[in-house]
Amino acid sequence: MHRSCNAILPLATNKALHPTTRAQCNIQVRTLSLQDYLCEKTRPKFLREMRESLIEIGTFYIKDHGVPTNLEAEAMEVVRDYFALPLEEKKKMLIGNSRHFRGYKLIGDELTNNQVDHREQLQFAPERPALESFIPTISHDHDGLRGPNLWPESTTELLPQFKPCILEFMNQLETLSQHIMEAIALSLDLDASYFHDLFGADPYYRLKCAKYPSVPLEKEAKIGCGAHKDTGFLTVLLQDMVGGLQGQDPVSGQWMDTKPISGTFIVTMGEAIERLTGGLYHATVHRVLNNTSGRDRYSIPFFFDPALDARVPHQLPIRCTDQEKTFGKSSSLCALPTSDQALGSGDVSSDEDLETLVDALDIHDRLLRRSSSSSTSSVSGTWSNGEHIFETVKRCHPEVYSR
Repeated sequence: MHRSCNAILPLATNKALHPTTRAQCNIQVRTLSLQDYLCEKTRPKFLREMRESLIEIGTFYIKDHGVPTNLEAEAMEVVRDYFALPLEEKKKMLIGNSRHFRGYKLIGDELTNNQVDHREQLQFAPERPALESFIPTISHDHDGLRGPNLWPESTTELLPQFKPCILEFMNQLETLSQHIMEAIALSLDLDASYFHDLFGADPYYRLKCAKYPSVPLEKEAKIGCGAHKDTGFLTVLLQDMVGGLQGQDPVSGQWMDTKPISGTFIVTMGEAIERLTGGLYHATVHRVLNNTSGRDRYSIPFFFDPALDARVPHQLPIRCTDQEKTFGKSSSLCALPTSDQALGSGDVSSDEDLETLVDALDIHDRLLRRSSSSSTSSVSGTWSNGEHIFETVKRCHPEVYSR
């Protein structure tokens, strides 16, 4: 059964809503060095450039990141080896066999933004024992996310490096993600430990391994993965050199190639950061084009979020400059504009402008409804990260929830 995993939020491209304009697609995705952040002398420059990147588009490349080069290569190799296994062997890890939303999904089994994804997928999360106290329909749903990954004996015998490599790769990416979240906190003039404290001692993360098979040019056009925003806090992506990933400029609405750069990861903000910062930092809309390169494309995104029992505030008291306010902001706290503020920001001169304005207000209304949802806001002023993640994976993988 198909399910739409991430719904795209329409982007406003009306000049009235974005007082600053820029030439189409002239924005550049920066490459930043983690070593510049770790060095006290160069840290201010790193934080300034990262903040500018997250305000402009929500994405940057990170190099000198500390993840061993040989581990990156080995992770890609074991992922390729897994997807090369016979289908019957891969089906032993079907996600429907896991109570914890881990495992394999066949090509065409998932939709993103109402488009069928043309990819195979394999998903992992922290390797933990299942909660013995968990009782379906009685315990919190998100408590069921905790548990072991699927490691069929026959698969690990065929691929002896598969399990140790994936577990170590997740461990290294968690360390990298902690550094990035610390930098994000400092870039927002918060204590360096702010997100570390919020995420807790046991952050929840998901690793997705994806194969985008090459298709002939003459074949009916398909999208590799439909346009969407990631729903969580932080995504760190390793991709091979085939290409096909695109990000959308949040001002012009134009698509830009996020080309592979050897030795880097792509860092992208999710909707949780966009909400916490009142829209100051963008959650990047991105997609993967149909792969017609003649080579299969492989990518490994890592989604980093707080602990399942974490309570997250609706918004941080983020200050921004007048220049930063021009990126669609309307107050010194960089809050989302109200309907009246958006309507009063300029003339609507055409049907296209009106449609764009309606889309922009729809974003605002949906964010407000999501913030006030009773299912995630039972504690005043906060929302449940575990319930947020559970709703996301439940929507993506109904075959697990039905069990």
